Amino acid sequence: MTPAAAFARLFGRPEAGIVLDYLKHMTQERVLSPTASDSELRFLEGQRALVACIQSMVKQGQEKGD
Repeated sequence: MTPAAAFARLFGRPEAGIVLDYLKHMTQERVLSPTASDSELRFLEGQRALVACIQSMVKQGQEKGD
């Protein structure tokens, strides 16, 4: 089993979809104030990148149908 297939299988479950939606809400839909520090911006961008990676792996696994 490929990593992408494992992501698709894991996050294809209804409960995991709820978790992924929550992660998206907490990262990709979050807006920092104009006074946010450089470290706050970098930290949030790292979180966004991780969630985007998970989404990409799920999509890749679903498309390949491993």
